[in-house]
Amino acid sequence: MNYTKLSIYLSCLLRHQPELLGLDMDVHGYVPVEQLINAINKAGKHTITREILDQIVETDDKKRYKYSEGGYRIKACQGHSIPWVIPELTYAPPPALLYHGTTEQAYAKILSSGGISRMNRHAVHTQATAEPAWKSARRWKKQSPVVLVINAARMAEDGFQFGVSDNGVWCIESVPAEYIADVLRP
Repeated sequence: MNYTKLSIYLSCLLRHQPELLGLDMDVHGYVPVEQLINAINKAGKHTITREILDQIVETDDKKRYKYSEGGYRIKACQGHSIPWVIPELTYAPPPALLYHGTTEQAYAKILSSGGISRMNRHAVHTQATAEPAWKSARRWKKQSPVVLVINAARMAEDGFQFGVSDNGVWCIESVPAEYIADVLRP
């Protein structure tokens, strides 16, 4: 069964708007699973069970969601726009190259502004391989996708700090344009 719309709704709640359903989110973005399920069902937009939630968590292609130890709480792994949420990242040296999916239009803005900014999120999201970056770039259906190749090794040498989320997304505060090593086009 396809739970795409429900997963998008979960992402909205767990990354951006827990207050829509009065969810009790902790400082790392976790909410009680039972509260989440009950609130979604009460709101009436979607119907969800623990089994459906388990299936979404297990099959999500970006591994966006994570259960706490014991499975009583759930969170989005990264991508929060909630200012008081502190992402749980493991700080480490990055791979030599990282990849950021975007569009031709956004790339033009990146160049004119001097770099990739985190916008309203906690960090710029990059990937260790180009494939998931292409997936991100293609989500804007009516725009031309591009993948920016980031010289992460040079950034690290220059003192930038990288953190990796539980689902393998490499996060950085910003990426100045000088570290964009290449632009991949379809």
